[in-house]
Amino acid sequence: MWSPLICLFVIVSTTRALEEKHVENKPLCVPPASAPAKLEAIIEQCQDEIKQAVLEEALQVLGDAGRQLAQAGSSSARSKREAFSGEERRIAGCLLQCVYRKVKAVDESGLPTVSGLVRLYSDGVTDRNYFLATVQAVQQCLTTANTRRALNTQSVQDGAYTCDLAYDTFNCVSDRIESICGRTP
Repeated sequence: MWSPLICLFVIVSTTRALEEKHVENKPLCVPPASAPAKLEAIIEQCQDEIKQAVLEEALQVLGDAGRQLAQAGSSSARSKREAFSGEERRIAGCLLQCVYRKVKAVDESGLPTVSGLVRLYSDGVTDRNYFLATVQAVQQCLTTANTRRALNTQSVQDGAYTCDLAYDTFNCVSDRIESICGRTP
């Protein structure tokens, strides 16, 4: 049985060799042409769930705004809308978190796991180098996320933390794979 240290050494050695080959301006990894059909269906289902949640929240906000207008006039009605800066990022993160949850890529706390994300991001991948780049990227990005979480416990208590984490993790993994492979996943 291979120890985790040996596995890590093999991954790091292979990645270094891949990065050295990349210097020759040849792409090292071949990303999958498209997402597997199963994943496409899960994404579509999550999009529907997010749309429903956004619509429900919008109706609630409109109701709150109507009550505010009736009580205080129109001067305070805009303040609630202005608080939504960054909502697109949050919605995208919640969509990703939904996908992570449905493919069982999170633990019982809703936080992404290495094995779950590697399984998700490498589903349908036939290129060994791309798979190894995915493993390394996921490990590095989740290590960074765990360090941030340990240093900033206040943000973890925020209800949308898992959405923000999912968004940041996706961006980190994508960027890292691109830097290793020389291609956008």
